[in-house]
Amino acid sequence: MEAIVARAPDYRASTGAPAVAHAELIEHLWGGPLTPLMTATESKGRFAGAVLTCPPTACVGALSMMRGARSKGWRNPGSIENLFCLEGSLEVRYGTRLEHSLVLDRFDMVSMPAGVRHAVANVGDSDVRTVIALSIAQGGNYDAVFDSADAKGSDPARAALGLRFEDEPGIDLKADTDSVAGRVTRFAKLVPYKKSLKETGGLPPEATEALTAGSVFTLIVPEGHVGRSRTAPMYGNQGLYMSIAECRTGDDAPPAHAHSDTQESFFILDGSFEIYTGLDNESSVAVAPGDLVAVPKQLMRTFRNTSGQPARLLAIIQGPDRMRDNVSYSQRVGADFERRFGAQAIEAYKQIGMTFDAEERLGL
Repeated sequence: MEAIVARAPDYRASTGAPAVAHAELIEHLWGGPLTPLMTATESKGRFAGAVLTCPPTACVGALSMMRGARSKGWRNPGSIENLFCLEGSLEVRYGTRLEHSLVLDRFDMVSMPAGVRHAVANVGDSDVRTVIALSIAQGGNYDAVFDSADAKGSDPARAALGLRFEDEPGIDLKADTDSVAGRVTRFAKLVPYKKSLKETGGLPPEATEALTAGSVFTLIVPEGHVGRSRTAPMYGNQGLYMSIAECRTGDDAPPAHAHSDTQESFFILDGSFEIYTGLDNESSVAVAPGDLVAVPKQLMRTFRNTSGQPARLLAIIQGPDRMRDNVSYSQRVGADFERRFGAQAIEAYKQIGMTFDAEERLGL
């Protein structure tokens, strides 16, 4: 399983990755090192060359900033940028003149719309670490546009990182800028989807918890999503779904399951976990905070908290445009589920893309 694991702090990033090869330019623009975590082989830009691959609709990297560090202002004309704060206090300023601001604390996230100019700064007393997930609409790109005054680096370096330097074209970004305030999730205020599924569909929380981690806090799902996280606090492009899974104990974990058409990746936030693959958990790997595991579609997987105290991981689900992301469990899990909650529960969870036919779907 080590082939699908990237371990902190070096993540086995390719020395040819643009963010590694052009570290000085990255530091000048972003105020700290960028680390590629996952990207499609053919994708270009600041997170190209990551050791782990993923569907081309989204890519993932990390930004570290020392105390007092600040970035230049930039915008992503072709992608939504999701900034998830791992630790520290990250100030995000945004607007054509960077006239608005907000501060992200541990496990908070902002989803910056495409085209909105923004900058980040470490305003705390310790280092800041941030996971960044970029998502594109069909035909989009991962380019970053900085002001002409911030131009630096050779043409090959700029091209490799997907950089452009130009002055604000003067288009009206007010609507997108105004929307940023509604695209912030505060970890302390998140509601687990077992509660929202009860409120919107009458599904008992204990039944949902029997199929998932103890609490799953959805952050963002694609526009039009109608599955288990349909009451998400934010919506974005197709191909990216993010949530925080919280396990109180080792037994507070989902049964083995497979995703129909999406890659599910686990970034460990705190505590320690064992990640398993296979119908009967045949393979496993121990992971610690900062480690990332990318599990391909149609492969059975689960995870268990091994830390002896509540622990969390960031689940990043990536897939094609209009991904279905159906989740299938084994028939024996379904038999036990039906015994506990009744045949009507089997049908109710089928309606939100959770079924008990993994053997048939995967040919096991």
